[in-house]
Amino acid sequence: MRTTRIPGLFLCHPAPIVAAAVILVNDLVVKPHWPGVVSGKLSGLGICFLLPLVVAAAWEWGAWLLERLRLPRPVVPPHLLALLSCLLAASYYAALELSPAWIEVHRTLIAALGGARHAAVTRDLTDLGCLPLVPLAGVFLLRRTTVSSRSGSL
Repeated sequence: MRTTRIPGLFLCHPAPIVAAAVILVNDLVVKPHWPGVVSGKLSGLGICFLLPLVVAAAWEWGAWLLERLRLPRPVVPPHLLALLSCLLAASYYAALELSPAWIEVHRTLIAALGGARHAAVTRDLTDLGCLPLVPLAGVFLLRRTTVSSRSGSL
């Protein structure tokens, strides 16, 4: 009997849920009522942890879809998926903090995905201090996907 692992199941772990909750509460409650240095960094911390996980989950769902369509599915070892997800997430986040042009690309992408058309993104070089959470997300991802891959295939 074949066991099928649910793609992106690691997003249901308490750590990513807490990261998402921090982003939501901070953006919807804390920033509007108590703007400041702390509220400016909370979302960055949550994003730097959550974004690599979302990238990896998107990859897993794409691979799952290819498999269901009976198309060749690229096989990516868990350590490579974690590394590539972290590199992509860190590059994207750093570009947002460093490039006004990338902010416009980001806004266009968010709007295309059905999000806010005027997403508030402010450049702040001190937000780059949130990037150490990206490797932490990589370790989390590697531990969760390695455990999951032992218990079943995608």
